[in-house]
Amino acid sequence: MNIVPAVVALDVETTGLNPLNGDRIIEISLIEIAEDGKVVDKFSSLINPDREIPAETSSINGITDDMVGDAPYFRDIALKIFNFMENKTILIHNADFDREFLQAEFNRCGMDFPKVNGIIDTLCIARRDFNFPGNSLSRIACYYNIDITGLHRAEADAMIAYKIYRKFCESTCGNGPRKNKLDKNNNML
Repeated sequence: MNIVPAVVALDVETTGLNPLNGDRIIEISLIEIAEDGKVVDKFSSLINPDREIPAETSSINGITDDMVGDAPYFRDIALKIFNFMENKTILIHNADFDREFLQAEFNRCGMDFPKVNGIIDTLCIARRDFNFPGNSLSRIACYYNIDITGLHRAEADAMIAYKIYRKFCESTCGNGPRKNKLDKNNNML
């Protein structure tokens, strides 16, 4: 029996922390992963934010103005992103952050947030059901010895979140610093 559902692992990189203050998405990755853990489809793109990327942001994720200069604007790929997410279960680490940015970008395009089958947030699961030394993506990945090469880039972070989620699901069957056991639908047993 497979304990990990099919998901679309998603991550965004942004110019800052608050879309209400004009911060924008500068990279997105959506990776559709089947129940067996195989990648079915993926879409990753740099995005031109139509504003400068602060040096502090570039120092974290390595994305520069030059890199996004010829990248599509969100509006150019909004429908593709929408369709990729529609009717899927979305997996994100710190879903509130990514969802706020995506909602702001879709709103700018006159679009609603896609109807999804649910959002699984590995940060919420970590806080609710486990006792890690810290709940950042990198801290949890290091706990499970998951390679963090490419950290703070959308595609790498989406895959790291998926690998962490697999470990969470496996932990319900045995090992892990959990507070409570979870079933395959993230319900506590």
